[in-house]
Amino acid sequence: MILQWRTTWSVANERQGFSLLELMVVVAIVGILAAIAYPSYLDHVNTGRRTDAQRLLLEQVNTLERAYSRQGRYPELLTLPSHPHYELTYQSANPTEYLLSAIPHYTDSRCGTLTIDQFGVRTAATGDAICWRDQ
Repeated sequence: MILQWRTTWSVANERQGFSLLELMVVVAIVGILAAIAYPSYLDHVNTGRRTDAQRLLLEQVNTLERAYSRQGRYPELLTLPSHPHYELTYQSANPTEYLLSAIPHYTDSRCGTLTIDQFGVRTAATGDAICWRDQ
């Protein structure tokens, strides 16, 4: 009886693992899912980065407006926070005008550079209206 059990056990262990065909089917399915999901994931990540840059720009607008209400003019220079994915710039042509920009360090084909001026006019380099909508 013990001998018969060992024979059954060793026969069952001979058929472990996957065939090459089964493995290739799984690899193909994973490849198709990755091809569909990865671009969507990248779009989601870029949207998050863009929202973070917009937040920083709007915080700087608040700082500038406070300075304008106290001094009657916008400062000539402004120290901007650093951001890992955007370069923030500040330009002031005269005491009553400014332009804040967020220039992406990555390829953002949907929006590109985001800007906001003293009137609150928000623009994107690509002109896409979705770039500054509430996300």
